[in-house]
This record gives sequence, structure tokens and C-alpha cells, in this order.
Amino acid sequence: MEITHTHGGIMLLKRLILLFFCLIQIPEIYAQEIKNPDFFIVHYTDENGLPQNSIKAIVKGRWNFLWLGTEDGLVRFDGQKFYTFNKSEIPILSNRIGGFIPFTKNYTVKNREFAALGERGDIIKIVAGGHVGVDTSTFRYNTPNTPSINGFKGKTDFIQSLPYRFPLPVDRNPFLIPAGSNTYYVWFLDKVEFFIKNKKQSSVHGKFKEVFLIDSHPYATLPNGRFVNLKPGSANKNIRLEGDIANDVLFSNNRTDCKLFWNNISQKAHVYFNKKFYSLTRSENSSVLSTRLILRDFDFDEFNISTAYYDEEPGYLFLGSNTNGLFVLRRKNFEAKKFDVKGRDNVFYAQKPVGNNGVLSSQGFLFDKSSTGRDIFNLPIFVEDDSRYFLAMNRDSSFWIGSSVALTKMDKTGKKKLMVYPMQEKFKALYVDNHDTLWIGGTRDVLFFLNTLDQNSVPKVLFRGSFGEITCMLRLPGHDLLLGTTKGLFKFNIQSKHLESLKGIEQANIRSLYYSKGDTWVTTYGDGLFHLKGNKITKLPLDKNRFLATSHCIVEDKNGFFWITTNKGLFQVSKMDLLRFLDQKQQFVYYLYYDKRHGFATNEFNGGCQPCALMLADRTISFPSMDGFVWFNPEKIKPELPDKNIYIDRIELEGNSVQEKPEIEVPDDFRQLEVSVVTPYFNNRNNLRIEYSFQKEGKNPVWLPVSNDFDIQIPNTSSGRHNLLIRKYNGFGINNFSGKTLKIYICPAWYETPTFRFLVTLLSILLFWIILRLRTSYLLKKEREKNLYKQYHISRQIVAAINHDIQTPLHYISNSFSQIQNRLKKNNASDYFISRMSEETINTINYARSHTSNLLNYIKSQTSSSRDKLKIDEVAVYEIIQHSSQILTGTANHREIQIINQVPEDFKVKSDAQLLSVVVQNLLDNAVKLSLSTITISSVADGDLKSILIRDTAGGIPDDILKWLNHSYKSYDDWLRNYDYPNHKGLGLVIVKDLTILLNITLSAEKTESGSVIRLLFYDKNK
Repeated sequence: MEITHTHGGIMLLKRLILLFFCLIQIPEIYAQEIKNPDFFIVHYTDENGLPQNSIKAIVKGRWNFLWLGTEDGLVRFDGQKFYTFNKSEIPILSNRIGGFIPFTKNYTVKNREFAALGERGDIIKIVAGGHVGVDTSTFRYNTPNTPSINGFKGKTDFIQSLPYRFPLPVDRNPFLIPAGSNTYYVWFLDKVEFFIKNKKQSSVHGKFKEVFLIDSHPYATLPNGRFVNLKPGSANKNIRLEGDIANDVLFSNNRTDCKLFWNNISQKAHVYFNKKFYSLTRSENSSVLSTRLILRDFDFDEFNISTAYYDEEPGYLFLGSNTNGLFVLRRKNFEAKKFDVKGRDNVFYAQKPVGNNGVLSSQGFLFDKSSTGRDIFNLPIFVEDDSRYFLAMNRDSSFWIGSSVALTKMDKTGKKKLMVYPMQEKFKALYVDNHDTLWIGGTRDVLFFLNTLDQNSVPKVLFRGSFGEITCMLRLPGHDLLLGTTKGLFKFNIQSKHLESLKGIEQANIRSLYYSKGDTWVTTYGDGLFHLKGNKITKLPLDKNRFLATSHCIVEDKNGFFWITTNKGLFQVSKMDLLRFLDQKQQFVYYLYYDKRHGFATNEFNGGCQPCALMLADRTISFPSMDGFVWFNPEKIKPELPDKNIYIDRIELEGNSVQEKPEIEVPDDFRQLEVSVVTPYFNNRNNLRIEYSFQKEGKNPVWLPVSNDFDIQIPNTSSGRHNLLIRKYNGFGINNFSGKTLKIYICPAWYETPTFRFLVTLLSILLFWIILRLRTSYLLKKEREKNLYKQYHISRQIVAAINHDIQTPLHYISNSFSQIQNRLKKNNASDYFISRMSEETINTINYARSHTSNLLNYIKSQTSSSRDKLKIDEVAVYEIIQHSSQILTGTANHREIQIINQVPEDFKVKSDAQLLSVVVQNLLDNAVKLSLSTITISSVADGDLKSILIRDTAGGIPDDILKWLNHSYKSYDDWLRNYDYPNHKGLGLVIVKDLTILLNITLSAEKTESGSVIRLLFYDKNK
């Protein structure tokens, strides 16, 4: 404890001194020292993820997570976020994690089985999937396979990573150093002993400053700074450090200020000297350790670096500080070529190759492998903004540039003007094809050409068309020239001068064109990527953030990858994936994203120029950007793909942790179920594409993106077994996924149990039976009531008809015969009067017969079957009027009434002839009874409407009967239910009203000065 306080006081003093200087110049010093030419550095503290800023130890486990020992718990880092295991998460006595120790039973250098060691002896086992468990029984000392040390009555301690945070006490316990495969070294104060299982094999004597292993081979350092080889069975042997460290003029093999960093789990050793960090590796020469420079210009002392871990394959260096948190350094595999002079123009566009590994920018700046950039020329022509976008190179490396109104040919060095051509129209685009033709694209609907092999050739107009401003050009095999414009993509035939606008990409702003083996690839500003085959344009999928919507340039490397620049970074994609997508053999295309952490000065690349990129002779690719050229060799870049396994990190139900099992069970009324997933990936988060599907068992998956926090919210849904499917895109290739499945059983609610369903089914059957009985009884009752109602209605009508249509004719017959008898008695002979009365008797009998027939027809119409069988046809109205008039002739003559039929003989309406005859005869019968002089029947035809009008000379229809006649009903059933007879009525009008409703005839009546008018309105629907 005393040592801790002293050390803490010294560190506090250092921090106060550092704070003092930072207050004076922190903006410049801090930014300058974090910046590094070889690594991109991300600094994590308690302000952006860490629980606190003291990192005691760092190690990467077999499941590729990074583990940190801190003062506030064991921290897991997956490359995107930190997760802390402390007393609030696991049952440990203290949050202070001192370091990591290997398993004595299963540990090897390859499997890296290890656990975290707590301050109070807590052993936190690192297990699969980034999980931990507290298991002290795993680390019992003096088991049959661990060394048994004769004469030592205390205990041994596991050695931890170097350097130690505090000086080792002189009376310390021996350190146990597992070498793997049941081999061990035990470091005493004055010797190192070698064991296989629990049997001692050999020992090496000496007072060593540090003892460490490299690939299970023992080494040590002496107080004088020398390194020694502790080969079992032989005397310790001084060794020297060779390699990159020897290039430092300050270094010698007996320096005591070389600081050793050794990881006790990975058995990797590094040395820090003069602000440089080197790896130490074994050599075939046992007297040599080789060094390789990893990091330069980074002051470990300034940031109080106490532990380090280097992950060589992806090129990550993790540095832990006692006071300043974690530094993650990623090796830059791209280089920004620019002027590091304030105020210099580093915005580049077009370029040409110079030699095997140099480029010349359109502004006249030369860059190569050995220089940061220098001026070659600075002519006024290059001051023009338009001149920097296009540069066309001839076979002899001379090139063409332009300043919108003048075309200039430069020699291959860019120092001498060879030709200058004044241009009558503004231009920008320049392109030399493989036939040595220079194509010049105007800014407005014009295309020029020039034969570069003819010294006397001058630019000439080849074609004018409505294609707008040309932005790029590409000569296809044959005679077709592709014109990329601000109005889309056009194909121009050089021989026929035919211009064709390609469908599917109209109005797009074309940025670049790339041709490869029959396929043309197109980039656009705002519309994404396209593929052209023949005349068929196909739109290609975008990345998940749609950065590729604004794409500038495509360069293909020899490994079959496209490199595509955008305004927000660089993408790598497999050409074969794109071709399979076009052939509908692959549904998804994976794009690997690179940003400035890989070595760019900016994420914003430039386009709208030609050439939009170069591949140099040594296969270096050069892309222009808003802050320098970006150089890289794709053959030296190993894609950092998210191809590690995906795990379920935790499951929380209503905020409480649930243990992961093959199937978890949740109640039916849960409100919140959250599943968190985790996968180790230290590159850009945009490269992680994780999706999930939550569906009932047996259903097809519907994939949704996982949130940026990698949390999945499970909705409350129907009970039963469900599958949570999780998949992660591992990178390039067809169906390249990693997956995870979690089965979730949602318990049924009480109303979803089989017992409840059985009772509900039983109750439903019973209820249905009761309703059926009640409904049947109701319908039977209604049917009886309906039949009784119909019978009553029909009977009532028959009685009325008999009284009206039979008794009246009989009255006339009786009266006629009485007069005949009286006459006979009086004259005792026959005369004219007798003849006439006999005639009237005959007419009356005919009248009775006709009405009886009509009555029967009416009675038949009252049944539903007869109503459904109405014989609707064309009816000659004139004949019906004539027939009814003849029947009523006797009555009319008796009353001296004249019946006038003005209906044309060809006038017809659609109706039932028999029932219409009943209607007409009843209306005429009433008119004959009431008229004083004449009855006139006429017709009116107006388009689809036809009318029959009956005018009489009676005293007028009473108002209540008039109102009743003119009342309309919705249907015949409505009439049957709701009819209401007036007080003064004749049965004939009731029959008329009834039949007109049945026949859909509109009946209307009105009073006139001379009598009344009855109108029958027909609507001819089929006309």
C-alpha cells in the first residue's frame, strides 16, 4: 500500500506539470502528438466508452474480442463499443482487474485460454461468444500437472504481462510461467526452473530483471539492459537485437532505457526505444532477436503507456495508458500525396502517369514515390479552373489540355507547349481513343475531333445534337463512341453519325465510363451505378448508406475487384458479385467501405474529370481528392472483412437478464424483450450489415436491419413458437453469411389454452343450437303471418270484386228484363225498344264476363310465383283501348257518354298485356260512371318515356283519393305492408293502384277545369 501511495503521488505531480503546459499550448501539442504518419489513431476515454481511464492489461482472445483490465471492471471491446463486466454484472468482490492469466490445463499459444484476475483473487473466465463466468475452481495450484516446488512453503503467482506497474518486491513469490502443452517455467529470485508437468527438467541461475517467453521459448533481461537466452539444459547466453532497431543511431545492446512490453497470453514481445515501438521475434541464430519497426513518432512516456497489444494481421496496435485510456492505432494502407505547405492548392482532378511511379496533375504538380510534390510548370493556362478537369495523353506521353477557348498540346514533361489551337466554341472534355483520335466535347451540343497523327490536322466539328455538355467519353470496339453528358448517356456511331439516347439512364449526370470485356460500367452524380451491355442499361444496387449514389470513378485491379470513389469515401466490390447480380444468380452485393482512417486526408474524392484515376506501371492506383491524390497498391491491401462469428450478447426481458438457451420461454403479456448481438469487427461500422427476421415457426423470413446499437426489439405477438433469425454479411461472394437462430416460445394466454378453447367451442355449439331454434320458430311464425295476411288480402279483394263487377251488370240485366216485360204487357207485341233492350242486355252480359276475366287475372297476380312470371312484352295500347271501349259501349250509350280513342295504332309500351288491360278497363269504367259527356284516351312519347292519358268530364277526383293515387312506394312489398285506403274509394282504383305498382307504372292524377286526368307513365329501359 505504501508503494501504491508513493507511485500515486509521483503520478499526480506529473499530471499537474503536464496540465500546466497543456493550459499554455494544449491545442497544438495534443493534436501534433496524436497525429502519426503511419497509423490512424482513435483515442478512447471515459468520455467515449471506457468505464475509466486506467488500462492495466490488454489481450485479444480466441473469439477475437479485445479484453481490457481496468480499475472499474473487465472490459470487452468488439471494435465498435465497450461492455463492462463489474460487480453490477457478475459476482466478484472487487472491480479492480490487475491482469490476465492463462489456464494451466488447456492453455496453448494457439487456443489462448485465459482468465482475468481480480484484485481480491477473483478469477473471471473468458468463454465463447464474448461472455464471462466466475470460476475459481479452474485455477487451483499444485494440481498433478503443475510444478511441485521442493522446499518452498509459500505459493506461486502467475506471471503477468510486462512491464509491471510497480517494482517487484525483493521477497516476492516465485512466478509460474505456463509455456503451453503442460510445460512450465518457474522464476525464482535467483534462478529459472523448467518443468514438464510436475517434474523438474533443468534450471538456469541468475538474477534477472525480467523473464518472458516468445513462442514458448524463455528469454530474460539483465539489469544492465542485455537480453539473454534461457534455453533449457544450457547456460544462459547473451543475445543481441538486430533488425530495424539497429538503424537508430542512439541504440546499443547494453542500453538500459529499452522498455520491454510482453503479453503473457499471446507470448509476443515488443520493445520501446526512442519513441519507436518494435516487435521482437526469434531468429534461427539463437544469439539474435530480430526487431521490426511498428510505430514511430509516438511518445509512450507522454501518454503514460503501460501495456500494449499488437494484432499483426489486420495491423492494429492497442496501447493502454495508466491515466489516459486506450489508444487504437490502425496502420494506414493508403497514402495521401499532397503539398504539406499551408495555402497550397491540393484539390486535384485530371492527371497523367510519369515514369513507373509518378503522376503529373493538370495544375502542373509532379508526385512520385520519393517526393511530396513539386512544381513542373505554372503557365497561365493552368490557372483556369476548367483546365484541371481534363487531360488527354497521346501514345508518346505528350498530352492535351484546354482552357475552354484554347486547346494546347504539351510535351511529355509538361514543360513545353507544342501546339495551341484557338477554339471558336467553349469546350471541356478531352479524350484520346485507341485509334489516336482526339475527341473534344463542347459545353453545349457539339462534338469536335482531331487526328493526333496528322501534324496539319485541326479541330473540326463532327456532330451537333441536343445532348448538352459532354462530361466523359469512351470508344467502344468498332465504330461506337459513348458520350457521357449532363443529360444522360448517348451512343454515337462515328461512321453513320447516328446519335442514340440510351434508355434507362436519361437525364443522369454521367461522371465516368469504364469498359471491360464487353461490359461498360457507368458512374453518375446522384443516380448511382449502372451497367451497359449492348443497349441494355441495368441499375446496380447501392451500399446501405447510399454513398454510392454519388460515385465518381471505377478502377479494376488484377484480383477482380472494383475500386469506386464517392463524395464520402472509397468502396471495394467484387466484379464477379456484380456480374452474378446482373445474371440474377446473386441477390445481394457486398461493398467494403474505406474512409480516412485508412490513410486519406479527406473522405471526399473528386470526379467529373477524365481520366478520373490512374493505374501506374507498378500497379499503384492514384485517385484525385479534395485534399491530395490518394495512392495505394490494391495487391498489398488485404480486405478487412466482417467475417467473424456473430453471437447473442444478452437477452433482457422487462429489463432483467435472461440466460441464453436453445429455446427461451416468455409470458404472453410481456412488454419488452430485447436481444443484443455482438461480433468482433474493428474496422468501420458501415461495413457491418446485420439483419434479423422474427417470424412464427414455419413462416418465410422477412429481413429487417438491426439498429446501430445492435439491439433487436421483439414485439409482443401471437403465442406459439417463433424463430429469431440473425444473419451477418461476411463479405464478398454469393450467400456469404454468418447466422444465429434463437427460438422463442411465447406462452399462450388463459384464453388461448386448450381447455378454454374446448369450453368456448362447446358453448358456441350450444348457443348456435339455441339461436337456430329461436330463428326457426321466428321464421315459421312470420311465414304463417305472411300467408294469413296474403289470404286475407286476396279474399278481401275477391269479395269486393264480386260486389263491384258482378252485381252491377246483373242489376242492368234485371232492369232491362223488367222494362221488356212491361213493354210486352202494354203493347202485346215486339217493337224497336225491345230489340234495343235486348242488345243492351247482351252488352251487359259481355261486360260482366270481361270484368270477371280481369278479376281472375288480378287474383292470379297476387301470388309471388305469378309476380315472378310476369309476361313483359311490347303491348299495342290502341287494341287494349278499343277492346275496353267496346265492352263499355252499353254503359256509355246508356249514359250518353262518348269514348274517344286518340291512341295511334302503332303506339306500344312494355308491360304485361293482361294486367295492363285490367288497369285500363278499370280506369275507363270509373270514367264512364262519372263523366258527363266525353272520355278521351291519348298517348305521349318523349324519348324513353311513354304515357297514356285518360281525360274525363266528371266533377273531379276528391282530394284524399287524389293524394292517395299520387303517393309512391319503394316497392311492391312496401305497398303490401303500408297501403292505406282513402275513405271514398272504389275497388277499381285499388286494383289500378295495386297493379301499377306491380308493373312499375308511374300513376298520377290531377284535376282540370273540365274534369280529371289520369296518367300512366312507362319508362322504356331497353330502348
